[in-house]
Amino acid sequence: MSRALAVCTACLLALCARTAAADKIDRSVTQLHDSSYKVRLAAALALSKSKDARAVFALADALDGDDNPTIRRVSALALGKVVDASTAPDARELAFDALDKAAGSDGDTTVRDTATKTLKALAALRRVRPAAVKSDKPEVFINIDSTTDPTNLAPTGAGDRVTKIVKQSIDKTGYATSWPGGLPTSAELSTNKSRAFIIASTVKKIEITKTSGKTQIACTVAIRVAPWTGVDGGEKWESNKSASASGSAKAMTGNTDREIASGTRDCLEAVAEDVTSRQVVPFLKRLAQAGI
Repeated sequence: MSRALAVCTACLLALCARTAAADKIDRSVTQLHDSSYKVRLAAALALSKSKDARAVFALADALDGDDNPTIRRVSALALGKVVDASTAPDARELAFDALDKAAGSDGDTTVRDTATKTLKALAALRRVRPAAVKSDKPEVFINIDSTTDPTNLAPTGAGDRVTKIVKQSIDKTGYATSWPGGLPTSAELSTNKSRAFIIASTVKKIEITKTSGKTQIACTVAIRVAPWTGVDGGEKWESNKSASASGSAKAMTGNTDREIASGTRDCLEAVAEDVTSRQVVPFLKRLAQAGI
């Protein structure tokens, strides 16, 4: 019976000791906000002997906000004593944040120097934050599809030149028209959080009319824009996310085959450039900015 009583008494004494220690820390934390400089200084010195997370929080707060440079300097020194490997991660991070700020911008030289020395002393305890890995893939990718000519009237190379004109106009916006390693798959777009669109041009009409030693060429080009999900996906034609724009023009040239071919190419290129810059690009920017 006496042995059990002795054990209970020992437990009670230990509990009382812990309670007293806790009360002492709470009291010092409270005193660190006292209006008296001497009381705050005594509180900072008392907290410098405790590794309790509350002491770390309070000292970091004092370093960051006390209007007395001596209190701030003592708090910086104290953090060097109380922060160790067992300190709770959130308390340790707050301590480092306060020390970083003090070392870089405190108005008192001694505080800056002390904070800098404490940071060096605690360097091994600092959690290294992984650097953000910047993807070499574009945020917005535009797949410029080949120009089609269902009329079969465009001269050789005209479709390629229209595609090139469209690409050059899109390149001026800053959006990428090429993807490292070739066209991306749906998974690659998703992994790199890239939004993609497809732009396809079509020669809709070519009319050639010869009159009085001259030839009039009328042409129409249509350009469509749609979200694109990669080489293993496709286009999603939704009214609020897709669009088709077209334009027409006329050109006068000579009657030789060479002149007519050249005039046709010029007509198609002029329309493609006009439609892309005035209609396609603004629509594309709205889609990209809206995060579609």
